[in-house]
Amino acid sequence: MPLYEILGMGLLFVGGVLFVNGMWLLGYGSNRDVATFNLLTGLITFLIVLWWGFGGDASDGTPFNAAGTMLFSFTYLWIAANAYRGIEDQRSFGWYCAFVALTALPTAYLVFLTGDVGLTGLWLLWAVLWAAFFVLLGLERDDLTDPVGGFTAVTGVVTAIGGYLMAAGFWPWA
Repeated sequence: MPLYEILGMGLLFVGGVLFVNGMWLLGYGSNRDVATFNLLTGLITFLIVLWWGFGGDASDGTPFNAAGTMLFSFTYLWIAANAYRGIEDQRSFGWYCAFVALTALPTAYLVFLTGDVGLTGLWLLWAVLWAAFFVLLGLERDDLTDPVGGFTAVTGVVTAIGGYLMAAGFWPWA
């Protein structure tokens, strides 16, 4: 399967889980339900990571693609574990989000060099989102829960649209 169609399949679920996570932050949802969707999305993206990282000639992905996708896998697996266990102190996860935000910036630049402006924009959007989670969780700025929840939900919608277009074969446009 082509690279973008596989990426799109994963990003469709990432968009869905981001929307649900945003609604959860806004008070609409339970820890167990959120844990289930995050676990599912983390596993789906991890399977893509394995395919791209170790699929050999059958895979259109590269270790670089796998590494970027693993940032998502680990994010959602960690959220699933924290939600399921009812973890209140998520500072460590917040600091992980800082690492991911900093990693997403050069990733956006490298994607830009390939000519895919849309995916570059998504990486920049995700960098801002991960940075917001660093501020919310790592720096314990609970007063920002509602704005970060709303931004997460909107980012989910944008990501799902991009993922859907990729999976359907309409991305990139160039």
